[in-house]
Amino acid sequence: MFDWSHEQGWRRPLAISAGFVLIAFFVIVGAIGLALGVTLAGLLALPPLHQLKKLLPLELPLAVFLIFIAWAWLSMRWSTYPQSEQAWKMALGVVLYSLFAYAVWSLQGKARLLALYAAAISLVLILLAYFGITFLGVLSLLYGDEPVFAVRTRDASRGISALVCAVPVGWAFCHMLFPDWRGKLAAVLVGLLAFAISWQYGLSAGMLGIMVAGVLFAAGWFYPRTTILLVGLAAVLSFMLSPILISTLLSMIDKTFLPDSWAMRVDMWHFAIARIEEKSLFGWGLDASRSFTDTYSFKSLDLPNISLHPHNFGLQLWLETGLIGVSLFSTATLMLAIRVSSSWNLGRLQGAAIAGSSGAFLVFMFLSFGAWQEWFWACAAWVAAMCFLVGPAPDKLTKELPDR
Repeated sequence: MFDWSHEQGWRRPLAISAGFVLIAFFVIVGAIGLALGVTLAGLLALPPLHQLKKLLPLELPLAVFLIFIAWAWLSMRWSTYPQSEQAWKMALGVVLYSLFAYAVWSLQGKARLLALYAAAISLVLILLAYFGITFLGVLSLLYGDEPVFAVRTRDASRGISALVCAVPVGWAFCHMLFPDWRGKLAAVLVGLLAFAISWQYGLSAGMLGIMVAGVLFAAGWFYPRTTILLVGLAAVLSFMLSPILISTLLSMIDKTFLPDSWAMRVDMWHFAIARIEEKSLFGWGLDASRSFTDTYSFKSLDLPNISLHPHNFGLQLWLETGLIGVSLFSTATLMLAIRVSSSWNLGRLQGAAIAGSSGAFLVFMFLSFGAWQEWFWACAAWVAAMCFLVGPAPDKLTKELPDR
């Protein structure tokens, strides 16, 4: 029997492995508790103090990101939304979620292998669960009442979105566990199944996310460093230029031909851009999107001008934190892309997984979720942790060729 104390003790690898299974459960039930799962796993797998000291001095991207959080915290002083717990969630979240990702990254040897198997099994469980829910009618059996069924299917869209972001890591796991034609076939099946689940739920952002992730995964396989850097640049441009880009997009769209959910986004984006122009330097303050509760008429319905958030990450950054906040967040994003793309032990498979998952995240950031939703930030830490497992241990060199 393997002696865990010979390597890193039994607590951390078992806590992380159990954490991956717990996270899978939260993803399956709608991802709303994903932040709790990542937090619990990170705390239970907390590395020893002498290892945590390696995080200091702070990496520059993290340092700039913490400055952004401080600015968002300061913006509460002029926010039009009176409640302030969101700033605490952001400050605590960035620490707790990072602990989980760091705990996974620092694993070595058989402890790392155990975590990899647990992560792969957790993804299989998520896929099988959503397959049953989607195609075998499990949800209809559990929730026959139509209003309850509608709520459950809406909640499931979060979990499916988390699954889509993790699919590129699933492709990488398939390649690692079955390094021949079986691995390629398994990866194709994973992608097709995730796409079919998104299709069945009408999650157009999920379908687009799978396609974007597939293109970037392929590009990242051949040119990992260049692809990751380009994805980072695309993210920065989408944040910094979002009012201009979306205004241009809206000028070319006739919303009468759009589904209702997309037509409502058009109205929200128009309204958000108008408010951004009024306070473009400092923004309206953290969580101010929730304060625009005046309604407008849409197909004989009275709807809020913004439904909780603008459904675009860049617009929400501009609206609530202004040019200063957008600049800080974009700077941290670009620094992170440079840091990851220049990593000395970045391999092709890991680069492909990072590029593909980052592309899927960008799709959801551009089209769907609020900028400060805890489950989405925790999802990023979960996917990042699995991307770490795809690459070599921190004390190992990769034998793969550098990006050309």
